[in-house]
Amino acid sequence: MKNTILTTSCLFLGAFVFGQTSTNASGGGTSNASGSISYSIGQMAYQSTSNATGSVSQGVQYAYEISTLSLEANALNLSLMAYPNPTQELLNLRVGNYNQEKLAYKLIDLEGKVISEASMHSETTAIDMKQLPVATYFVEVHNDAKKVHVFKIIKNQ
Repeated sequence: MKNTILTTSCLFLGAFVFGQTSTNASGGGTSNASGSISYSIGQMAYQSTSNATGSVSQGVQYAYEISTLSLEANALNLSLMAYPNPTQELLNLRVGNYNQEKLAYKLIDLEGKVISEASMHSETTAIDMKQLPVATYFVEVHNDAKKVHVFKIIKNQ
């Protein structure tokens, strides 16, 4: 009888001790002069906090990837940026060293369907992505008919 009570007590106590842990796929942390942060991947329950300057979600890591898919050699000497990436509403395309080149962009989904396209007439062009579903998209920048640059864009909620 004592063994049964002892075993039951140990199992019951073990449930309380380990009841709030999770099995995470990965995790880590970093710090600098402004503060520190730690994260885990695979946590099921979390809290999220946001304000006008940003947001943070406890224990959740969102995919964040910036990559250049192609960059052909050209004589334009342009620097191109797409930000913010990932985005929720507006994606900005910024052209450095802009000298009235005939630039245009195409927003393309993963199936290859052109969602929108337009000419770029200034250093910064805004692309409205608010109504698009959460997915990965590609933005191709063209000079006349020649593809200059391709960005991989992540649309999140």
